[in-house]
Amino acid sequence: MKVYISGMITSLREDQYRKAFKEAAKYLEEQGHEPVDPSLLGKPEHHSWHYYMKKAIAQLLECDAIYMLTGFYKSKGAMLEKRIAQELDMPVFHASTEKTGEAQLLNEDLDTGNYGQQKL
Repeated sequence: MKVYISGMITSLREDQYRKAFKEAAKYLEEQGHEPVDPSLLGKPEHHSWHYYMKKAIAQLLECDAIYMLTGFYKSKGAMLEKRIAQELDMPVFHASTEKTGEAQLLNEDLDTGNYGQQKL
């Protein structure tokens, strides 16, 4: 499964976010998944935040699932990525809910995509 990694970038130092994304990519590879690491796009100091988010969202749309790093909720970009994934009924996994040594991604409860639509 192709899995997009989502987490804080803008508010962290480069060594901090690179380490978190690299560790997540390694974990996902060990589980047999293909990680997609948007942190490799760079940090919004060379271009605008919007520029990087457009590139990152394009990567997300090519994936089968999203993997939320610990503390993702502090990031405007990660929250946007999660919302897009949920709206597209992509599985959402959370690094913070995993137990050490557990070799299984935990899926967040997702609805079926009806979004209040009534059956005809």
